[in-house]
Amino acid sequence: MPETPDREPWTQAAPAIAAALPDLCFLIGPDLRFAACNHPDHPDLHAPWATLQGRSLQSIGPPALAQQFAAACAPSSQRLRYALRTQSGRLARFEASIAPLLDGTGWLCMARDLGSTDAEQARYARAMKGAADGLWEWDIAADSEYLSPRALTLLDRPGRLAEQLQTDDQGQWRAALQSHLQHGAPLDIDLRLAGAATRWLRCRGWTERDARGQPARVLATLSDITIAKFTEQALTDSQAKFRALFHTVPVGIALFDVASETVIESNDELGRLLGWPTLSVVGQTAEALGLAPLPGTEGRTEIDDRELHPVSGCRLHAKLVAEPVDLAGRALLLCAVVDISVQVDAEAALSALAEQLMDQERRTTQRLAQALHDQLGQTLTALRLMLDLGAADARQQARGLIDQALREVRQVLVDLRPPLLEDEGLAAALDNEVAQRRALHPGVRLVLDAEDELLTQRWPVEVEYALFMIAREGLENALRHARPTEVRLSFYGCAQEIELGVADDGSGLDADFERRPGHLGLIGMRERARAIGATLELGPREGGGTQLTLRWSVPE
Repeated sequence: MPETPDREPWTQAAPAIAAALPDLCFLIGPDLRFAACNHPDHPDLHAPWATLQGRSLQSIGPPALAQQFAAACAPSSQRLRYALRTQSGRLARFEASIAPLLDGTGWLCMARDLGSTDAEQARYARAMKGAADGLWEWDIAADSEYLSPRALTLLDRPGRLAEQLQTDDQGQWRAALQSHLQHGAPLDIDLRLAGAATRWLRCRGWTERDARGQPARVLATLSDITIAKFTEQALTDSQAKFRALFHTVPVGIALFDVASETVIESNDELGRLLGWPTLSVVGQTAEALGLAPLPGTEGRTEIDDRELHPVSGCRLHAKLVAEPVDLAGRALLLCAVVDISVQVDAEAALSALAEQLMDQERRTTQRLAQALHDQLGQTLTALRLMLDLGAADARQQARGLIDQALREVRQVLVDLRPPLLEDEGLAAALDNEVAQRRALHPGVRLVLDAEDELLTQRWPVEVEYALFMIAREGLENALRHARPTEVRLSFYGCAQEIELGVADDGSGLDADFERRPGHLGLIGMRERARAIGATLELGPREGGGTQLTLRWSVPE
Protein backbone atom coordinates (compact mmCIF):
# COMPACT_ATOMS: atom_id res chain seq x y z
CA MET A 1 0.00 0.00 0.00
CA PRO A 2 1.25 3.53 -0.68
CA GLU A 3 2.58 5.41 2.29
CA THR A 4 0.27 8.00 3.85
CA PRO A 5 1.83 11.48 3.66
CA ASP A 6 2.90 12.87 7.01
CA ARG A 7 0.56 15.83 7.65
CA GLU A 8 2.10 16.75 10.99
CA PRO A 9 4.46 19.43 9.57
CA TRP A 10 1.58 21.05 7.70
CA THR A 11 -0.61 20.89 10.79
CA GLN A 12 2.05 22.66 12.79
CA ALA A 13 2.62 25.25 10.05
CA ALA A 14 -1.07 25.95 9.42
CA PRO A 15 -1.39 28.90 11.86
CA ALA A 16 1.65 30.64 10.35
CA ILE A 17 0.37 30.08 6.81
CA ALA A 18 -3.08 31.40 7.68
CA ALA A 19 -1.61 34.49 9.31
CA ALA A 20 0.52 35.20 6.23
CA LEU A 21 -2.44 35.16 3.85
CA PRO A 22 -3.81 38.64 3.04
CA ASP A 23 -7.34 37.28 2.55
CA LEU A 24 -9.78 36.41 5.34
CA CYS A 25 -9.78 32.69 6.21
CA PHE A 26 -12.42 30.97 8.34
CA LEU A 27 -12.68 27.45 9.73
CA ILE A 28 -16.28 26.24 9.70
CA GLY A 29 -17.15 23.27 11.84
CA PRO A 30 -19.31 20.30 10.84
CA ASP A 31 -22.24 22.05 12.53
CA LEU A 32 -21.82 25.03 10.17
CA ARG A 33 -20.54 27.31 12.94
CA PHE A 34 -17.54 29.68 12.76
CA ALA A 35 -14.68 28.02 14.57
CA ALA A 36 -11.59 30.17 13.82
CA CYS A 37 -10.37 33.22 11.83
CA ASN A 38 -6.85 34.09 10.67
CA HIS A 39 -7.35 37.85 11.16
CA PRO A 40 -9.75 38.36 14.11
CA ASP A 41 -9.23 42.12 14.03
CA HIS A 42 -9.68 42.53 10.23
CA PRO A 43 -11.79 45.63 9.42
CA ASP A 44 -13.68 43.80 6.64
CA LEU A 45 -15.39 41.44 9.11
CA HIS A 46 -19.16 41.78 9.23
CA ALA A 47 -18.94 42.17 13.02
CA PRO A 48 -16.26 41.85 15.72
CA TRP A 49 -14.90 38.34 15.76
CA ALA A 50 -15.84 37.86 19.38
CA THR A 51 -19.51 38.11 18.37
CA LEU A 52 -19.10 35.83 15.37
CA GLN A 53 -17.11 32.95 16.81
CA GLY A 54 -19.33 29.95 17.53
CA ARG A 55 -22.30 31.40 15.66
CA SER A 56 -24.06 29.51 12.87
CA LEU A 57 -23.83 30.58 9.25
CA GLN A 58 -27.62 30.91 9.11
CA SER A 59 -27.50 33.66 11.73
CA ILE A 60 -25.25 35.95 9.73
CA GLY A 61 -26.50 38.50 7.21
CA PRO A 62 -29.58 38.29 5.08
CA PRO A 63 -31.35 34.89 4.96
CA ALA A 64 -30.59 34.47 1.24
CA LEU A 65 -26.86 34.90 1.88
CA ALA A 66 -27.00 32.45 4.78
CA GLN A 67 -28.63 29.90 2.54
CA GLN A 68 -25.91 30.41 -0.13
CA PHE A 69 -23.17 29.79 2.44
CA ALA A 70 -24.92 26.73 3.83
CA ALA A 71 -25.32 25.32 0.32
CA ALA A 72 -21.65 26.01 -0.47
CA CYS A 73 -20.53 23.82 2.44
CA ALA A 74 -20.67 20.75 0.25
CA PRO A 75 -18.43 17.70 -0.31
CA SER A 76 -16.67 19.54 -3.17
CA SER A 77 -15.12 22.98 -3.49
CA GLN A 78 -17.51 25.82 -4.19
CA ARG A 79 -17.17 29.50 -5.09
CA LEU A 80 -19.62 32.32 -4.62
CA ARG A 81 -19.77 36.09 -4.76
CA TYR A 82 -21.73 38.24 -2.36
CA ALA A 83 -22.10 41.72 -0.93
CA LEU A 84 -21.99 42.37 2.81
CA ARG A 85 -21.70 45.45 4.94
CA THR A 86 -18.53 45.45 7.05
CA GLN A 87 -18.33 46.48 10.70
CA SER A 88 -17.06 49.87 9.47
CA GLY A 89 -20.32 50.39 7.59
CA ARG A 90 -18.85 49.93 4.06
CA LEU A 91 -20.82 47.78 1.65
CA ALA A 92 -18.14 45.50 0.24
CA ARG A 93 -18.12 42.89 -2.50
CA PHE A 94 -16.47 39.57 -1.70
CA GLU A 95 -15.53 36.39 -3.53
CA ALA A 96 -15.43 33.29 -1.30
CA SER A 97 -13.88 29.89 -1.98
CA ILE A 98 -15.18 27.09 0.31
CA ALA A 99 -13.47 23.69 0.35
CA PRO A 100 -13.96 20.66 2.66
CA LEU A 101 -11.12 19.76 5.04
CA LEU A 102 -9.28 16.56 4.26
CA ASP A 103 -10.19 14.94 7.58
CA GLY A 104 -13.88 15.70 7.09
CA THR A 105 -14.12 17.87 10.21
CA GLY A 106 -15.43 20.99 8.45
CA TRP A 107 -14.65 23.48 5.74
CA LEU A 108 -12.08 26.17 4.95
CA CYS A 109 -13.53 29.46 3.67
CA MET A 110 -11.28 32.10 2.05
CA ALA A 111 -12.91 35.48 1.35
CA ARG A 112 -11.32 38.19 -0.81
CA ASP A 113 -12.43 41.80 -0.96
CA LEU A 114 -13.12 42.49 -4.63
CA GLY A 115 -12.95 46.21 -4.07
CA SER A 116 -9.14 46.27 -4.08
CA THR A 117 -9.09 44.05 -7.18
CA ASP A 118 -11.52 46.36 -8.96
CA ALA A 119 -9.35 49.34 -8.08
CA GLU A 120 -6.31 47.64 -9.52
CA GLN A 121 -8.22 46.77 -12.67
CA ALA A 122 -9.45 50.35 -12.95
CA ARG A 123 -5.90 51.64 -12.65
CA TYR A 124 -4.79 49.10 -15.30
CA ALA A 125 -7.65 50.15 -17.59
CA ARG A 126 -6.70 53.82 -17.21
CA ALA A 127 -3.06 52.98 -18.02
CA MET A 128 -4.06 50.98 -21.08
CA LYS A 129 -6.38 53.77 -22.22
CA GLY A 130 -3.54 56.27 -22.07
CA ALA A 131 -1.07 54.00 -23.88
CA ALA A 132 -0.48 54.31 -27.61
CA ASP A 133 -0.36 50.53 -28.00
CA GLY A 134 -3.29 48.17 -27.77
CA LEU A 135 -3.36 44.86 -25.94
CA TRP A 136 -4.48 41.55 -27.40
CA GLU A 137 -4.97 38.51 -25.15
CA TRP A 138 -5.77 34.94 -26.13
CA ASP A 139 -7.03 32.50 -23.49
CA ILE A 140 -5.82 29.21 -24.92
CA ALA A 141 -8.09 26.89 -22.91
CA ALA A 142 -11.25 28.89 -23.61
CA ASP A 143 -10.06 29.89 -27.10
CA SER A 144 -11.30 33.41 -26.42
CA GLU A 145 -9.64 36.69 -27.36
CA TYR A 146 -9.64 39.99 -25.54
CA LEU A 147 -8.92 43.39 -27.12
CA SER A 148 -8.22 46.46 -25.05
CA PRO A 149 -10.06 49.71 -25.88
CA ARG A 150 -6.97 51.03 -27.64
CA ALA A 151 -6.69 47.80 -29.65
CA LEU A 152 -10.32 48.17 -30.71
CA THR A 153 -9.53 51.69 -31.90
CA LEU A 154 -6.63 50.38 -33.97
CA LEU A 155 -8.71 47.58 -35.49
CA ASP A 156 -11.89 49.64 -36.01
CA ARG A 157 -14.13 46.72 -34.97
CA PRO A 158 -14.26 43.86 -32.45
CA GLY A 159 -13.59 40.26 -33.42
CA ARG A 160 -10.74 37.80 -33.65
CA LEU A 161 -7.46 39.39 -34.65
CA ALA A 162 -6.68 36.97 -37.50
CA GLU A 163 -10.01 37.70 -39.18
CA GLN A 164 -9.14 41.39 -39.45
CA LEU A 165 -5.89 40.81 -41.33
CA GLN A 166 -5.25 40.61 -45.05
CA THR A 167 -5.56 37.08 -46.41
CA ASP A 168 -1.81 36.55 -46.90
CA ASP A 169 -1.04 37.84 -43.41
CA GLN A 170 -3.59 35.58 -41.67
CA GLY A 171 -1.45 32.53 -42.42
CA GLN A 172 1.71 34.33 -41.32
CA TRP A 173 0.08 35.30 -38.01
CA ARG A 174 -1.09 31.75 -37.25
CA ALA A 175 2.33 30.35 -38.20
CA ALA A 176 4.07 32.87 -35.91
CA LEU A 177 1.76 31.92 -33.01
CA GLN A 178 2.38 28.21 -33.57
CA SER A 179 6.16 28.68 -33.75
CA HIS A 180 6.06 30.79 -30.59
CA LEU A 181 4.07 28.22 -28.61
CA GLN A 182 5.80 25.09 -29.89
CA HIS A 183 9.39 26.24 -30.28
CA GLY A 184 9.64 29.38 -28.15
CA ALA A 185 10.36 31.60 -31.15
CA PRO A 186 9.99 35.34 -30.45
CA LEU A 187 6.54 36.64 -31.31
CA ASP A 188 7.40 39.82 -33.20
CA ILE A 189 5.68 40.30 -36.55
CA ASP A 190 4.40 43.09 -38.79
CA LEU A 191 0.90 42.55 -40.18
CA ARG A 192 -1.40 44.32 -42.64
CA LEU A 193 -5.01 45.01 -41.73
CA ALA A 194 -7.74 44.23 -44.23
CA GLY A 195 -9.31 47.21 -45.97
CA ALA A 196 -8.97 49.50 -48.94
CA ALA A 197 -6.15 51.52 -47.40
CA THR A 198 -3.10 49.58 -46.28
CA ARG A 199 -2.52 49.83 -42.53
CA TRP A 200 0.25 48.10 -40.61
CA LEU A 201 0.34 46.67 -37.07
CA ARG A 202 3.41 45.46 -35.20
CA CYS A 203 2.61 42.61 -32.82
CA ARG A 204 5.03 41.77 -30.02
CA GLY A 205 3.89 39.05 -27.68
CA TRP A 206 4.74 36.72 -24.83
CA THR A 207 3.22 33.68 -23.15
CA GLU A 208 1.94 33.28 -19.59
CA ARG A 209 2.06 29.74 -18.22
CA ASP A 210 0.03 27.92 -15.58
CA ALA A 211 1.28 26.19 -12.43
CA ARG A 212 2.23 23.14 -14.50
CA GLY A 213 4.32 25.22 -16.89
CA GLN A 214 1.87 24.85 -19.75
CA PRO A 215 0.92 27.87 -21.94
CA ALA A 216 -2.22 29.42 -20.47
CA ARG A 217 -2.56 32.61 -22.46
CA VAL A 218 -0.71 34.65 -25.08
CA LEU A 219 -0.58 38.43 -24.82
CA ALA A 220 0.68 40.90 -27.40
CA THR A 221 0.97 44.63 -27.76
CA LEU A 222 -0.41 46.10 -30.99
CA SER A 223 1.33 49.18 -32.40
CA ASP A 224 0.23 51.22 -35.40
CA ILE A 225 3.36 51.42 -37.60
CA THR A 226 1.67 52.53 -40.83
CA ILE A 227 3.54 55.83 -41.06
CA ALA A 228 6.82 54.14 -40.15
CA LYS A 229 6.24 51.48 -42.82
CA PHE A 230 5.48 54.02 -45.54
CA THR A 231 8.51 56.07 -44.49
CA GLU A 232 10.67 52.94 -44.53
CA GLN A 233 9.35 51.98 -47.98
CA ALA A 234 9.95 55.50 -49.31
CA LEU A 235 13.51 55.35 -47.96
CA THR A 236 14.02 51.90 -49.51
CA ASP A 237 12.71 53.13 -52.87
CA SER A 238 14.91 56.21 -52.68
CA GLN A 239 17.96 54.11 -51.87
CA ALA A 240 17.15 51.74 -54.75
CA LYS A 241 16.85 54.66 -57.17
CA PHE A 242 20.13 56.09 -55.89
CA ARG A 243 21.90 52.74 -56.25
CA ALA A 244 20.54 52.34 -59.78
CA LEU A 245 21.68 55.85 -60.69
CA PHE A 246 25.00 55.34 -58.89
CA HIS A 247 25.81 52.21 -60.89
CA THR A 248 24.45 53.31 -64.29
CA VAL A 249 25.77 56.87 -64.52
CA PRO A 250 28.54 56.97 -67.18
CA VAL A 251 31.01 58.44 -64.70
CA GLY A 252 33.34 56.47 -62.46
CA ILE A 253 32.69 57.30 -58.79
CA ALA A 254 34.72 56.37 -55.74
CA LEU A 255 34.43 57.37 -52.09
CA PHE A 256 37.85 57.42 -50.42
CA ASP A 257 38.76 57.38 -46.76
CA VAL A 258 41.20 60.28 -46.58
CA ALA A 259 43.32 58.85 -43.77
CA SER A 260 44.06 55.54 -45.49
CA GLU A 261 43.40 56.64 -49.10
CA THR A 262 41.38 53.46 -49.60
CA VAL A 263 38.08 53.07 -51.44
CA ILE A 264 35.06 52.42 -49.21
CA GLU A 265 32.44 52.62 -52.00
CA SER A 266 32.57 52.59 -55.80
CA ASN A 267 30.30 52.10 -58.80
CA ASP A 268 30.45 49.74 -61.77
CA GLU A 269 31.68 52.39 -64.20
CA LEU A 270 34.87 53.01 -62.20
CA GLY A 271 35.70 49.31 -62.32
CA ARG A 272 35.08 49.27 -66.06
CA LEU A 273 37.29 52.31 -66.68
CA LEU A 274 40.16 50.98 -64.59
CA GLY A 275 39.78 47.36 -65.68
CA TRP A 276 38.95 46.12 -62.16
CA PRO A 277 36.01 43.92 -61.10
CA THR A 278 33.56 46.21 -59.29
CA LEU A 279 33.60 44.35 -55.97
CA SER A 280 37.40 44.22 -55.84
CA VAL A 281 37.77 48.00 -56.11
CA VAL A 282 36.52 48.50 -52.54
CA GLY A 283 39.45 48.34 -50.14
CA GLN A 284 42.05 49.24 -52.78
CA THR A 285 44.32 52.23 -52.35
CA ALA A 286 44.42 55.15 -54.74
CA GLU A 287 47.95 54.15 -55.70
CA ALA A 288 46.92 50.58 -56.54
CA LEU A 289 44.12 51.89 -58.75
CA GLY A 290 46.44 54.30 -60.54
CA LEU A 291 44.60 57.37 -59.19
CA ALA A 292 47.37 58.64 -56.93
CA PRO A 293 48.02 61.30 -55.98
CA LEU A 294 44.47 62.14 -54.93
CA PRO A 295 43.32 65.75 -55.41
CA GLY A 296 43.45 68.05 -52.39
CA THR A 297 40.90 67.87 -49.58
CA GLU A 298 40.58 71.59 -48.86
CA GLY A 299 37.75 72.14 -51.33
CA ARG A 300 36.39 71.16 -54.71
CA THR A 301 39.22 70.25 -57.06
CA GLU A 302 39.13 69.62 -60.81
CA ILE A 303 41.94 68.10 -62.88
CA ASP A 304 41.10 68.58 -66.55
CA ASP A 305 43.31 65.86 -68.04
CA ARG A 306 45.14 63.14 -66.17
CA GLU A 307 46.54 60.21 -68.11
CA LEU A 308 45.68 56.93 -66.41
CA HIS A 309 46.97 53.45 -67.10
CA PRO A 310 44.25 50.84 -66.45
CA VAL A 311 44.95 47.16 -65.88
CA SER A 312 44.05 46.48 -69.52
CA GLY A 313 47.10 48.47 -70.60
CA CYS A 314 45.12 50.93 -72.71
CA ARG A 315 45.83 54.62 -72.41
CA LEU A 316 43.03 56.56 -70.70
CA HIS A 317 42.60 60.30 -70.49
CA ALA A 318 40.36 61.28 -67.59
CA LYS A 319 38.97 64.36 -65.92
CA LEU A 320 39.01 64.09 -62.12
CA VAL A 321 36.61 66.00 -59.89
CA ALA A 322 37.03 65.66 -56.12
CA GLU A 323 34.82 66.97 -53.33
CA PRO A 324 35.62 66.55 -49.60
CA VAL A 325 32.84 65.04 -47.47
CA ASP A 326 32.52 64.98 -43.68
CA LEU A 327 30.53 61.95 -42.50
CA ALA A 328 30.01 62.03 -38.74
CA GLY A 329 33.52 63.38 -38.23
CA ARG A 330 35.12 60.98 -40.70
CA ALA A 331 37.00 62.72 -43.51
CA LEU A 332 36.04 61.31 -46.90
CA LEU A 333 36.76 62.32 -50.49
CA LEU A 334 34.19 61.84 -53.24
CA CYS A 335 36.04 61.41 -56.52
CA ALA A 336 34.48 61.35 -60.00
CA VAL A 337 36.45 59.99 -62.97
CA VAL A 338 35.21 61.02 -66.43
CA ASP A 339 36.65 59.29 -69.50
CA ILE A 340 37.61 62.06 -71.94
CA SER A 341 39.79 59.89 -74.19
CA VAL A 342 37.45 60.30 -77.16
CA GLN A 343 37.37 64.05 -76.63
CA VAL A 344 41.16 64.26 -76.33
CA ASP A 345 41.64 62.09 -79.42
CA ALA A 346 39.06 64.14 -81.32
CA GLU A 347 40.77 67.37 -80.40
CA ALA A 348 44.11 65.93 -81.48
CA ALA A 349 42.57 64.70 -84.73
CA LEU A 350 40.95 68.07 -85.41
CA SER A 351 44.24 69.78 -84.71
CA ALA A 352 46.01 67.40 -87.10
CA LEU A 353 43.25 67.89 -89.67
CA ALA A 354 43.57 71.66 -89.45
CA GLU A 355 47.32 71.30 -89.91
CA GLN A 356 46.76 69.00 -92.89
CA LEU A 357 44.29 71.42 -94.45
CA MET A 358 46.74 74.27 -94.09
CA ASP A 359 49.47 72.07 -95.55
CA GLN A 360 47.19 71.14 -98.46
CA GLU A 361 46.41 74.81 -98.98
CA ARG A 362 50.13 75.61 -99.12
CA ARG A 363 50.84 72.74 -101.51
CA THR A 364 47.87 73.67 -103.71
CA THR A 365 49.02 77.27 -103.86
CA GLN A 366 52.57 76.19 -104.66
CA ARG A 367 51.36 73.73 -107.31
CA LEU A 368 49.13 76.35 -108.90
CA ALA A 369 51.94 78.92 -108.88
CA GLN A 370 54.38 76.38 -110.30
CA ALA A 371 51.92 75.33 -113.00
CA LEU A 372 51.26 78.91 -114.01
CA HIS A 373 54.98 79.71 -114.01
CA ASP A 374 56.54 76.56 -115.44
CA GLN A 375 53.85 75.51 -117.89
CA LEU A 376 51.44 78.25 -118.84
CA GLY A 377 54.06 80.99 -118.32
CA GLN A 378 56.63 79.30 -120.52
CA THR A 379 54.04 78.58 -123.20
CA LEU A 380 52.94 82.23 -123.30
CA THR A 381 56.61 83.37 -123.34
CA ALA A 382 57.34 81.10 -126.32
CA LEU A 383 54.25 82.44 -128.06
CA ARG A 384 55.41 86.03 -127.50
CA LEU A 385 58.96 85.33 -128.79
CA MET A 386 57.62 83.61 -131.84
CA LEU A 387 55.44 86.60 -132.66
CA ASP A 388 58.32 88.99 -132.04
CA LEU A 389 60.60 87.07 -134.42
CA GLY A 390 57.95 86.93 -137.12
CA ALA A 391 58.56 83.31 -138.06
CA ALA A 392 56.97 82.11 -141.31
CA ASP A 393 55.01 79.38 -139.65
CA ALA A 394 54.07 81.58 -136.67
CA ARG A 395 50.35 81.07 -137.13
CA GLN A 396 50.60 77.30 -137.00
CA GLN A 397 52.95 77.29 -134.00
CA ALA A 398 50.81 79.86 -132.20
CA ARG A 399 47.75 77.67 -132.62
CA GLY A 400 49.64 74.72 -131.14
CA LEU A 401 50.94 76.73 -128.18
CA ILE A 402 47.48 78.14 -127.48
CA ASP A 403 46.03 74.61 -127.47
CA GLN A 404 48.78 73.53 -125.07
CA ALA A 405 48.05 76.49 -122.79
CA LEU A 406 44.38 75.59 -122.72
CA ARG A 407 45.21 72.00 -121.78
CA GLU A 408 47.49 73.16 -118.98
CA VAL A 409 44.81 75.53 -117.61
CA ARG A 410 42.20 72.77 -117.75
CA GLN A 411 44.52 70.40 -115.84
CA VAL A 412 45.01 72.97 -113.10
CA LEU A 413 41.26 73.46 -112.92
CA VAL A 414 40.77 69.69 -112.70
CA ASP A 415 42.88 69.67 -109.55
CA LEU A 416 40.97 72.63 -108.10
CA ARG A 417 37.45 71.79 -109.24
CA PRO A 418 36.05 68.39 -110.29
CA PRO A 419 35.43 68.34 -114.05
CA LEU A 420 31.89 67.85 -115.40
CA LEU A 421 30.38 68.23 -111.90
CA GLU A 422 28.85 71.67 -112.41
CA ASP A 423 27.74 71.16 -116.01
CA GLU A 424 26.75 67.50 -116.30
CA GLY A 425 26.18 66.38 -112.71
CA LEU A 426 27.46 63.89 -110.17
CA ALA A 427 27.04 60.70 -112.22
CA ALA A 428 29.07 62.04 -115.13
CA ALA A 429 31.78 63.39 -112.81
CA LEU A 430 32.11 60.02 -111.04
CA ASP A 431 32.29 58.19 -114.37
CA ASN A 432 35.08 60.54 -115.49
CA GLU A 433 36.94 60.07 -112.18
CA VAL A 434 36.85 56.27 -112.53
CA ALA A 435 38.02 56.50 -116.14
CA GLN A 436 41.01 58.68 -115.24
CA ARG A 437 42.07 56.41 -112.36
CA ARG A 438 41.62 53.34 -114.55
CA ALA A 439 44.26 54.79 -116.87
CA LEU A 440 46.61 55.43 -113.94
CA HIS A 441 46.14 51.93 -112.43
CA PRO A 442 45.96 49.44 -115.29
CA GLY A 443 46.53 46.49 -112.95
CA VAL A 444 43.35 47.17 -110.96
CA ARG A 445 39.84 46.52 -112.21
CA LEU A 446 37.86 49.72 -111.55
CA VAL A 447 34.06 49.47 -111.91
CA LEU A 448 31.27 52.05 -111.60
CA ASP A 449 27.82 50.69 -110.71
CA ALA A 450 25.21 53.40 -111.25
CA GLU A 451 21.55 53.39 -112.22
CA ASP A 452 20.72 54.94 -115.60
CA GLU A 453 18.05 57.15 -114.03
CA LEU A 454 20.77 58.97 -112.07
CA LEU A 455 22.66 60.16 -115.14
CA THR A 456 20.45 63.25 -115.44
CA GLN A 457 19.49 63.61 -111.77
CA ARG A 458 20.77 66.69 -109.93
CA TRP A 459 21.07 67.44 -106.22
CA PRO A 460 22.04 70.54 -104.24
CA VAL A 461 25.48 71.86 -105.17
CA GLU A 462 26.98 71.26 -101.71
CA VAL A 463 25.67 67.67 -101.68
CA GLU A 464 27.10 66.83 -105.10
CA TYR A 465 30.47 68.36 -104.23
CA ALA A 466 30.72 66.54 -100.86
CA LEU A 467 29.75 63.19 -102.40
CA PHE A 468 32.24 63.56 -105.21
CA MET A 469 35.11 64.50 -102.88
CA ILE A 470 34.29 61.59 -100.55
CA ALA A 471 34.18 59.18 -103.51
CA ARG A 472 37.51 60.54 -104.80
CA GLU A 473 39.13 60.17 -101.34
CA GLY A 474 37.68 56.65 -100.95
CA LEU A 475 39.10 55.58 -104.31
CA GLU A 476 42.46 57.13 -103.45
CA ASN A 477 42.63 55.31 -100.08
CA ALA A 478 41.70 51.96 -101.61
CA LEU A 479 44.22 52.23 -104.45
CA ARG A 480 47.02 53.57 -102.24
CA HIS A 481 46.70 51.47 -99.06
CA ALA A 482 44.74 48.27 -99.75
CA ARG A 483 46.70 46.78 -102.71
CA PRO A 484 43.43 45.58 -104.31
CA THR A 485 42.78 43.76 -107.57
CA GLU A 486 39.30 45.27 -107.86
CA VAL A 487 37.68 48.48 -106.64
CA ARG A 488 33.95 49.00 -107.15
CA LEU A 489 32.26 52.41 -106.89
CA SER A 490 28.47 52.07 -106.45
CA PHE A 491 25.95 54.88 -106.79
CA TYR A 492 22.22 54.39 -106.13
CA GLY A 493 19.27 56.51 -105.08
CA CYS A 494 16.75 59.10 -106.20
CA ALA A 495 16.06 62.80 -105.76
CA GLN A 496 15.34 62.34 -102.03
CA GLU A 497 18.16 59.98 -101.05
CA ILE A 498 21.54 58.63 -102.16
CA GLU A 499 23.69 55.66 -101.21
CA LEU A 500 27.30 55.77 -102.35
CA GLY A 501 29.78 52.97 -101.74
CA VAL A 502 33.45 52.20 -102.35
CA ALA A 503 34.40 48.51 -101.95
CA ASP A 504 37.74 46.81 -102.52
CA ASP A 505 39.11 43.28 -102.18
CA GLY A 506 42.38 44.42 -100.65
CA SER A 507 44.10 43.85 -97.32
CA GLY A 508 41.32 45.33 -95.16
CA LEU A 509 41.55 47.40 -91.97
CA ASP A 510 43.04 46.58 -88.59
CA ALA A 511 41.11 47.15 -85.34
CA ASP A 512 42.51 50.58 -84.43
CA PHE A 513 42.62 51.97 -87.97
CA GLU A 514 40.75 55.14 -87.08
CA ARG A 515 43.00 55.94 -84.12
CA ARG A 516 46.32 55.44 -85.88
CA PRO A 517 48.04 58.53 -87.24
CA GLY A 518 48.31 58.98 -90.99
CA HIS A 519 44.65 58.37 -91.82
CA LEU A 520 43.24 61.86 -91.58
CA GLY A 521 41.55 61.39 -94.95
CA LEU A 522 38.88 59.39 -93.12
CA ILE A 523 38.36 62.24 -90.66
CA GLY A 524 37.99 64.62 -93.57
CA MET A 525 35.41 62.33 -95.19
CA ARG A 526 33.45 62.15 -91.94
CA GLU A 527 33.48 65.93 -91.61
CA ARG A 528 32.24 66.35 -95.19
CA ALA A 529 29.46 63.82 -94.57
CA ARG A 530 28.46 65.49 -91.32
CA ALA A 531 28.33 68.88 -93.04
CA ILE A 532 25.53 67.73 -95.38
CA GLY A 533 23.70 65.58 -92.79
CA ALA A 534 24.90 62.24 -94.18
CA THR A 535 26.18 59.15 -92.38
CA LEU A 536 29.47 57.47 -93.19
CA GLU A 537 30.36 53.88 -92.29
CA LEU A 538 33.69 52.13 -92.76
CA GLY A 539 34.20 48.46 -92.05
CA PRO A 540 35.26 45.06 -93.35
CA ARG A 541 33.73 43.84 -96.59
CA GLU A 542 32.12 40.42 -96.75
CA GLY A 543 34.60 38.11 -98.44
CA GLY A 544 37.58 40.33 -97.56
CA GLY A 545 38.63 43.89 -98.11
CA THR A 546 37.00 47.14 -97.04
CA GLN A 547 33.55 48.67 -97.53
CA LEU A 548 32.91 52.42 -97.34
CA THR A 549 29.22 53.42 -97.36
CA LEU A 550 27.67 56.89 -97.35
CA ARG A 551 23.93 57.52 -96.96
CA TRP A 552 22.23 60.86 -97.49
CA SER A 553 18.56 61.85 -97.54
CA VAL A 554 16.69 65.12 -97.82
CA PRO A 555 16.26 66.61 -94.32
CA GLU A 556 12.71 66.41 -93.00
